[in-house]
Amino acid sequence: MLSNFEHELQRGAARKLQLVQAGQNQFGIFADQISAIVDWQEPAPLPHAPSSVLGVVSIQGRMLTVLDLARLAGAEGVLTDRPDKFLGHLIALRGDEQLALAVEALGEVVQLTGKESLTNSITTRETVSGPVLGVWQREEAEIQVLNSKGLFPAAIQGRERRQRRF
Repeated sequence: MLSNFEHELQRGAARKLQLVQAGQNQFGIFADQISAIVDWQEPAPLPHAPSSVLGVVSIQGRMLTVLDLARLAGAEGVLTDRPDKFLGHLIALRGDEQLALAVEALGEVVQLTGKESLTNSITTRETVSGPVLGVWQREEAEIQVLNSKGLFPAAIQGRERRQRRF
């Protein structure tokens, strides 16, 4: 079964993908899901937060929960006590979850088209509920394409989420 993304690419719709480095892995974030990219700023820690949640930060007047992308994606070799000096940028995402991703380095912005994706093979996962939508083979690199709707659920990992009551 094809994902919405694959349907768009087959119809010839092009999408831009911002490449980033987090831990030992490369990730791709759809450019239309990015609100802003800013230099690293230290987030205010949240009590009892999972290790992938670094805290909160204000970007362009919005309070955002900062997720460590390398820890969130289960990157091997990520130290739990890794100093934040290795984190270089925050990527503010659009959407209701009010999230920002902490990454080490920014890469290029690439344009994906239906023709390119078939050549370079974006393999989507069967269940797209996690943080990774699929993997794009580009030259010798594997780029994990992020599922923005699966980031926060992956970060809280089954913990009870406080809901506003009306």
